[in-house]
Amino acid sequence: MDTPHGSAAASLSALTQGIREYSLFQAVLLVIDRLREFCPFLNDEELYERLEFQANPSLAFPASDIDRVEFFEEHGQVRARLCLNLIGLVGTGSPLPAFYGEQALGEDGNGNPTRQFLDLFHHRLHRLMLPIWRKYRYCASFLSGADDPFSEQLFALIGLGGEEIRKSTQLNWNRLLPYLGLLSLRVHSAALIEAVLRYYFKHAEMNIEQCVERCVDIPDEQRNRLGSSNSLLSADLVLGEQVRDRSGKFRIHIHELDWQRFHEFLPIGVGYQPLCSLVRFTLRAPLEYDIRLVLRQREIRELRIGEGNTCRLGWTSWMGQEHADGVVTLGSKIHLEWMT
Repeated sequence: MDTPHGSAAASLSALTQGIREYSLFQAVLLVIDRLREFCPFLNDEELYERLEFQANPSLAFPASDIDRVEFFEEHGQVRARLCLNLIGLVGTGSPLPAFYGEQALGEDGNGNPTRQFLDLFHHRLHRLMLPIWRKYRYCASFLSGADDPFSEQLFALIGLGGEEIRKSTQLNWNRLLPYLGLLSLRVHSAALIEAVLRYYFKHAEMNIEQCVERCVDIPDEQRNRLGSSNSLLSADLVLGEQVRDRSGKFRIHIHELDWQRFHEFLPIGVGYQPLCSLVRFTLRAPLEYDIRLVLRQREIRELRIGEGNTCRLGWTSWMGQEHADGVVTLGSKIHLEWMT
């Protein structure tokens, strides 16, 4: 029967004429895409059911994987029939005696019973080829939104199995798919966290400064009390109420920010909460951190009092534009205070 007419019919005609230029799996995927134009509400599995496979009975040595493709309408459904040049019971590579191949070549008014009978097996055999090819090729089995079964298994490696868990945060976990193998490791280095942040936020000028100095308050029960407790030299004696430490804090530097991107990483921006969530997720140790934002020098704006002022006090305002450094440091606990 004739295929539908219209804008989609032109693409069908072009694919029909050039089908020999593609490899087997490329051609099958293209045919499925063309069928989707007529049935956009069907998924890939349902569209694959509308494909029929045949083997080319020609005894000539083939120059391509596919001999031809035909689109037709049957019972109100647009379907496709592909004639393949490989893995068949007829043709040059047939394992059957030669007279079967010769019988499959002929044609009469009632068709060719031998070829039609063998095509029953060809259809079932050829249908297995695409699932086998996809099984070990993640790029071919991936579905938009990472809704395919293999992506779900990859997320489970880092404790994110289940769509509800991934939706409970503001992070777009699909962006982390290339790094799931490294994130599943027990130890995360600074280089790994740095690479993950750069890839997720698409900003190359992000780096981590390790061993940043901080002052840690000594709990009251651990402070020095002469003649009572914590008075042993070289063991537990510490003078004062604070101690300097470089083993429990790091700093995230984000350089070369324009005006809009700078505001995104402020606590009021859309990128600040995902940044903090991603850092907390990648950390394997309870470390403190802060975020240092560096605005490009040419992006620094002059502070003017009035309704038209675009600067925010304490975040994007500096006294004297020519001497401004465009640097703002945000503590790691700001997001908790901001949320409360």
